[in-house]
Parts: sequence; structure tokens; C-alpha cells
Amino acid sequence: MMGRVKCRDAVTDRENQIRESKHAYHSGLEPSIRAAASTYGITCGTLRDQLRGAQPRSAAHEKEQLLTLAEEKSIVRFCETLDDLGHLLQAKMVKAFAMSLPPPHRRRQRGKHWMTHFLNSYPAITAKYSQCLDQQWANANDPAILKDFFCKVYHFSLYIYFKLILITIAWKTCQNAQCTTRKHLQYG
Repeated sequence: MMGRVKCRDAVTDRENQIRESKHAYHSGLEPSIRAAASTYGITCGTLRDQLRGAQPRSAAHEKEQLLTLAEEKSIVRFCETLDDLGHLLQAKMVKAFAMSLPPPHRRRQRGKHWMTHFLNSYPAITAKYSQCLDQQWANANDPAILKDFFCKVYHFSLYIYFKLILITIAWKTCQNAQCTTRKHLQYG
């Protein structure tokens, strides 16, 4: 099971800490790798690897990402615009927008947990998405909306019931008259 994905800002803060600790070690402000790492709150192994030329996580795995950082920012702006206009933020709509962003040669199907991971990366969007779900839940419990829905279902079922009665009557009339052709029988 995968753990909670960290916010992009938290990842950037960590990379800034690594960058500052590297600078402190190279400039001689810190006498050792261990001292520089403990001063900036990162592990000694991480700083040592970075000094040997390892790339930060965001840069090392950039080619494996389905979307570039600019495309993700576009999705965030899209979600914020939808929210500002008062529309509900729907996962299906966000996924469709995300699929339309990359060029055709880079388009791949998003996994079933893609939306969850995306929301974990952008907490501001998560709050808006949760508010939409709360609003939908509130609407589902509104007695007036429920009554209207069931009234429509009832009227539609009556309509279908009477259509079936008319078809049955027409069919029996035709059988009683022993019609050879049933072109006059209409089903709609």
C-alpha cells in the first residue's frame, strides 16, 4: 500500500534544504557532511548522495510522470476556475481535461487512483473537491429534491404503463379482427 503523497510545496522545501546544505558544505560553513545535514534537517545519506551527483526526486523521475509540471499547474487553474464559476468539481471532468493536455504521442490512460494522487499533491484543490462532495451529499438529503425526483419517476412510470396498455389494446383489436397486415399498429 502506498503512503500519502506529499504536497508539491513540501517537496520543494525539502529540495531547498538540500540545496542550502550543499552550499554550506562547499563554502566551508559546515565542517562535515554530517554537520551540514543535521543543521538543515536532512539525512546524512541524502546529502552525501546529492554531493556525488544524484538528482533530486522531482528531476530524477520527471520522464516517468504522465504530466509535466506546467500541465499540472494548468489542471489546478482549471479546477480553480470551475470553482470560481460555481461549478462542481467532478473527477471525470478533471480526468478528461488532464487527458486533453499532453500531445497525442504522450497520452496515456490515467489509473483509477490518479485523481486521489493528484488531489494529495495539491491540498487546495482537495478542499474544493471535498466541498463539492459535501454539497452533493447535502442535495441528496434535501426532501424537496427527493420528492421532485420521485414524482418524476412516478409520472414516467405512469406514461410507460399507459403506453403498454394502448399497445396491448391495439394488439388484441388486431387479433380479434384477424388482420393480415399490422401496418396500422403503431408502437409509439
